[in-house]
Amino acid sequence: MTIRILLADAHGLIRAGLRALLQNAPDLVVVGEAEDGISVLSRAAELKPDIVLMDISMPGMSGIEATQKLREISPTTRVLALTVHEDEGMLRKMIRAGAHGYIIKR
Repeated sequence: MTIRILLADAHGLIRAGLRALLQNAPDLVVVGEAEDGISVLSRAAELKPDIVLMDISMPGMSGIEATQKLREISPTTRVLALTVHEDEGMLRKMIRAGAHGYIIKR
């Protein structure tokens, strides 16, 4: 079974690095990228990923708000927060928004 991943981060360098890390895994495929929360929603509707690696801090619409909306329009898509924030309050907000876990960028 192949797991389809959408990378959502405001920084192209981060997205490129994640894509490079994931490309050698035989059961993972990066199906697309998004640079802001609004793009996440349109790309997820189009690409139907299994997982979105979602940055919390993105322009326009935060990862928290995008996660809430994504859970409404695509309840089977799993969200993993990808963040520099180590503040428990911020991470709790992301989990309450519907994220299934989080990865600290450091």
